Amino acid sequence: MNRQKSPKRKEKIFWLSGVFFLLLLGSGVASIHFLFQINNELKVALQHEIPLTEMITRITVHKLEQTSWLERALRHAEVAAHGQQNDVENTRLLNEAKAKFKKLTAKVYEEIDHASNMSTEAQKLDQAKDTRKELGRVEKLLLSVRQEYTDYIRHVSKLFALFENGNISEAEQVANETEKLEEDFNQRLEMFLFESEKFTRHSLLSIGEREGKVIVFIAAVFSIALLLTVVALFFKSIFVIFQRVSASRYGRSRNNN
Repeated sequence: MNRQKSPKRKEKIFWLSGVFFLLLLGSGVASIHFLFQINNELKVALQHEIPLTEMITRITVHKLEQTSWLERALRHAEVAAHGQQNDVENTRLLNEAKAKFKKLTAKVYEEIDHASNMSTEAQKLDQAKDTRKELGRVEKLLLSVRQEYTDYIRHVSKLFALFENGNISEAEQVANETEKLEEDFNQRLEMFLFESEKFTRHSLLSIGEREGKVIVFIAAVFSIALLLTVVALFFKSIFVIFQRVSASRYGRSRNNN
């Protein structure tokens, strides 16, 4: 009777061992998948999202620097237009300020385009839906910023042309419009930078939270699997001891007979 029960018990132990193995294998595969996904998102954040925020910072800084050079250029242009101290030194300072402004214009355009390309590349690599959506919004904002910046540069070019032609009254009107455009644009850039930094922090915190959840999941699954394995080994040991005791009693019974 015991010999008939023994194979069935062995089959149950073998079946339980298989279940534990599949549980460990499944948890391992799931853990590797989640960790790979988190690692990919972290790479995107470090290689694209953070540099993107840094690029927006550079755009903001260079635009504010450009504002300073514009103020200098307009001051010297107004002096020249009124015929006050229109000497070689004033002309030199005017040309220097205009050259600095033009150089920064090219730099800001380059940085806006670079930031837009970085956003596009990040969307291709990032697997998180919310992050891709936010990066898409950033890309649209950059296109809008570029258009506003183009309008601003157009006003500045018109302003310089009016001063050079001696249209002072019209130049002053355009100067007021340009000043308003510049103020609104600088405020928008600063707000854009703040939102970009906030998005980057949120993205890194989200990655950290998901990584923590995956670690807890892995620890829980392996703890449960380890506990079940210990319980199975314990019952298996009892079963072996029971078999030996039964075999010993059976042997003594036969000897007595």
